[in-house]
Amino acid sequence: MEIVGLLIGVIVLGSIFIGLFIIGRWIYEKINQKENVMSEEKTVKNEKVKSNISMRFIIIGVIAFVMLIPLGYVNSIVNERNSLYDKVLYNIASQWGKPQVVTGPALILPIIEKYNVTKTIKDKDGNEKVVNKVIYKNKNIVILPKKLEKNIELNEHYRYRSIYKSLVYKADLQIHGEFVLPNLSKLSDNIDLVRYDKAFMLMGLSDTTAIQDVSSLKFGQSSYIFEPGVQLTLKGIDSGFHAPLELNEKQNKYAFNFDLKIKGSSYLRFSAFGEETLINLSSSWKHPSFQGAILPTDRKITKDGFTASWKIPSLARNFPQSWIFEQHNYKTNQLLTGVNLYEPVFLYSLVERSIKYGALFIILTFLTFLVFELTQKSKLHYVQYALIGLSLGLFFLTLLSLSEHIIFLTAYLIASAITVITISVYTWFNNRNIKQSLSIFLMLFALYSILYSLLQLEDYALLMGTGLLLVILFVLMWITRNLKAEEV
Repeated sequence: MEIVGLLIGVIVLGSIFIGLFIIGRWIYEKINQKENVMSEEKTVKNEKVKSNISMRFIIIGVIAFVMLIPLGYVNSIVNERNSLYDKVLYNIASQWGKPQVVTGPALILPIIEKYNVTKTIKDKDGNEKVVNKVIYKNKNIVILPKKLEKNIELNEHYRYRSIYKSLVYKADLQIHGEFVLPNLSKLSDNIDLVRYDKAFMLMGLSDTTAIQDVSSLKFGQSSYIFEPGVQLTLKGIDSGFHAPLELNEKQNKYAFNFDLKIKGSSYLRFSAFGEETLINLSSSWKHPSFQGAILPTDRKITKDGFTASWKIPSLARNFPQSWIFEQHNYKTNQLLTGVNLYEPVFLYSLVERSIKYGALFIILTFLTFLVFELTQKSKLHYVQYALIGLSLGLFFLTLLSLSEHIIFLTAYLIASAITVITISVYTWFNNRNIKQSLSIFLMLFALYSILYSLLQLEDYALLMGTGLLLVILFVLMWITRNLKAEEV
């Protein structure tokens, strides 16, 4: 868009300059007209030639502007196809697995608190008396792991529906660590009973329908089976699963481990619940985009995939290692980190970006033909200009149609070859000038080659586009270097 804006600015300034130049020349010629008839006739003839050339510039400029309408139509088709593609991706993700957020684990330890309450009541005679009453309240202590390590292997897959394909993944997680029970008296002064037999460990997962397999939980010296639901909805953990536990009140350390296999799409996020959280992630995907609150401590990206590791201390988050749920409902998903499966070459974004250069292609092609008209005295009919403009516009529609079925590079080569050869042959049939036709061929070939480079280099697109404009300006200056004022 920056290049198109720059081009429009150059065109506007150039048009103003040409207009002022023509008006100035016209006034100058009127003031200095010769008295003799031959000079007057010559002046009239020159004015007529200039007027015809000026009018030709205006008409061809209008044709170039009108050619932007087909470009807008092609762009609307791209947006429509992109919208349909997004719907297909959503449907595939709904069936395969949505973006996954893995939070936890957390140990929940139910307790009963005892309160002695003093109340003043009135009897039926209106006499007041003080009554002591004991109240019991059920509460839950949330305990996070002392140590937590997640080893994750991420494998990408493609799911196909009609002509569309969606990038999805399977993730194998090995989760292990250690829970250390806190000093409960520091959490509450009113604990009457700790219900070790009702404890459970919960694990949050954003899309539980995409669970492929989950092993039994090894907790301490015992094994437990996971059950659906989280039982206790922490803020940020709305869905997942849990395992009922039976703890020993004389034991305060419990090692745990289990394996989890899930499916998902787009991205994977995980939480930092441990006092020290270690996350090791490996994948065969070559284009990771690391996202979230904390970037990897170490990462390595090669042609065979990538590896990344995170080491996150508990000080990085804003909630403690243990708390009473009914008194504090902390937002436990505030420190999520992870990776996106980034696709660097996205079909519809590439086509849409190429359309942004469509106006540049049309204007440069028309400008080239106008230069040939001034330097070689060969002219195209206005209808031929319009047909050439339509051919340039159809390139983008051809590119879109082909790239939905074959790889983008092949589609680009075919679409550009059709356009370049068609316009070059059409030019030759018009003027039978092999030199001019070859020049048009080379110019279009260079333009489409540069456009492909611009589409592949996102970070340097503005720099290359600006360079392209400068090169074109220098070439036009060189071609018109011998053009005389009388010819204009």
